[in-house]
Amino acid sequence: MKIKHLLPAVLISICLSTAVYGQISVDPQNDFYTYAEGWELKGYVERLPQLRPYPLPVIKEILEKVIEKGRPSDACVAQEYYEQITGKPFTIELIGTYTKNSGTNRTTKETSTTNQYAGGPFAVGDIQLGKLLSVGYSLGIYANNVSDSEVLPVFTNSAYDTVNDSFAVGPFDLNIDMNTNVAVGTTKAYVQAGMNRTGYGPFLNSDLAMNDTSFHAAGLSLTYNGERWSYTQITSSMSSMYNAGLSDSNDATAVGKYFAFHSIRYDLTDRVDVSFYESTVYGNRFDLGYSLPAPYMAVQGIGGSTDNSQMGLLIEYTPITCLKWSTNFLADDLELNKMVKLKFDTKIRVGIQTGIQYSPYNSTCDLLGLDYTIITPYTYAHWAYDDDGKTFTDTTHNYLNYTNNGISIGASLPPNSDRFNFHLRFRPVKHLTATISTSFMRHANAYESLTSDEAETIYLTNYYSKQNGYVYINYSDGSVLTANGTAGVYDGTETTTGYTKVTTDGGDIYSTDGSVFTQQKLIGSDNHVDTAWDYLNLLNQDHVMTVYQIGLNLAYQLPRMTLVGTCTLSFGFTWEYIHNNGVQNAIYSGSTGSGSYETAYKEWVNNLHETINNYIVFSVKIAY
Repeated sequence: MKIKHLLPAVLISICLSTAVYGQISVDPQNDFYTYAEGWELKGYVERLPQLRPYPLPVIKEILEKVIEKGRPSDACVAQEYYEQITGKPFTIELIGTYTKNSGTNRTTKETSTTNQYAGGPFAVGDIQLGKLLSVGYSLGIYANNVSDSEVLPVFTNSAYDTVNDSFAVGPFDLNIDMNTNVAVGTTKAYVQAGMNRTGYGPFLNSDLAMNDTSFHAAGLSLTYNGERWSYTQITSSMSSMYNAGLSDSNDATAVGKYFAFHSIRYDLTDRVDVSFYESTVYGNRFDLGYSLPAPYMAVQGIGGSTDNSQMGLLIEYTPITCLKWSTNFLADDLELNKMVKLKFDTKIRVGIQTGIQYSPYNSTCDLLGLDYTIITPYTYAHWAYDDDGKTFTDTTHNYLNYTNNGISIGASLPPNSDRFNFHLRFRPVKHLTATISTSFMRHANAYESLTSDEAETIYLTNYYSKQNGYVYINYSDGSVLTANGTAGVYDGTETTTGYTKVTTDGGDIYSTDGSVFTQQKLIGSDNHVDTAWDYLNLLNQDHVMTVYQIGLNLAYQLPRMTLVGTCTLSFGFTWEYIHNNGVQNAIYSGSTGSGSYETAYKEWVNNLHETINNYIVFSVKIAY
């Protein structure tokens, strides 16, 4: 049986390819955008558009400029891309990947191994239809025998856009994975519409506002690229999840959630660009105001300021050719009255990202990046009530937090975390690309800072929901009626005066894992979790998770063969060490503690451990 399951993966893995030229105008993670960042630093092209992916005419213009102005090595790469996108409008790709995660729990000495076989066929391409119209697409089926999350390093998003609607063929789950992008306009002004991932700003695959690696969404965007200023705006339809986070149930996702973003960039000098942006997440209605070039804070004010709005400032400074220093500041919620008095242990919900990018001339180095990111507790998080404006349960959909299909729209790093990140991409020989990366991260669960009363209220709400399928809540302060029966069961002898019965589906009502779903409100009439609402509590918890990662990725494109097409062989290895692994798990889940929040906390602490993971990836992509 094992040989039977292994054989298809072995046959696929003989012919590996990672050079993806098709779908450039639909995939913001395509290698082209890494090259484009380097070409901008070298001055071959002027300022790149703020929003990725770009439409085909913009891509062509960038490549033409590099072919004309670039040094030989850069011009050669641009020429290859240009020939691909102006060649066949239709390409068939066959992808095959084998991933192995070998983990060791250094606390218990237990070991584990997970083997994933994944891949599938895709039809991809970029097509120019007339002078003003272009189309990009990637249509395929992605199959795997285990979930991507089981073989990815911590806080890493999957490269594929699949949902809980697969069908099984033997040991594999097959998922539809489709993305499209239609653009109308010129290289200076254009409109894009489609279903795809979207990225913003100079920090590829890690931006605070819109991360290229986040889940795809159906969106409509407008972009204007002027000589001194530029403007971009996008409105996307997204998927909400339950208030307490991810679930295996298909019912956990729902439509009716929207994301709006706009940014205006002005070139102060030839070396300094400043961008101001706003974003808003809202739901259960469509608001035309967020699709117009109007201040989102004003639009939100018309509706009672109940949406989840952010604003940000991005500064890009190029001191010398080939080098850029960028700083991105995203503000979610600030207690300015205390901050002006220099009191900083207060509500400060922000993300800050700063770093350099370097791409030298006549070098094997394509792009070097070094950056630091910090995200304070409860940034991105937001509460959501049922229609009565007071209640939420384990099946309440959250239309307001900064997620799409349960995945952060912004940084993949959760709140109450920071990260140092370094990556170096270079080409030691033609057609061989190597990437070296290393990261150091810290993360803590902000709910570890709760007071005893707060922890008990949140835990008992989850516990009684699990035990009874309902819980009695005092709406004036969010407190819970204690059950008289054994094992947390309400036996009918309780005095329920002043309490409201809240019926649940038997799950946790509150997320307590410290993720973007862990928020600052209790059930009832505007009841705050005071420790979460009024204080910063940045990485000051008793147990802090630390993560070290070192990675190497190689990709070699074989010479094109008439019958096979292009074939690229890829290998990746990541070593990961995690101290206090488990901090990212729920502290006060109702399935733990046997009715005692103190016991639940002790169980959480006792389950923390040290882990070493080794991830090995072999992948194949044949494009014909």
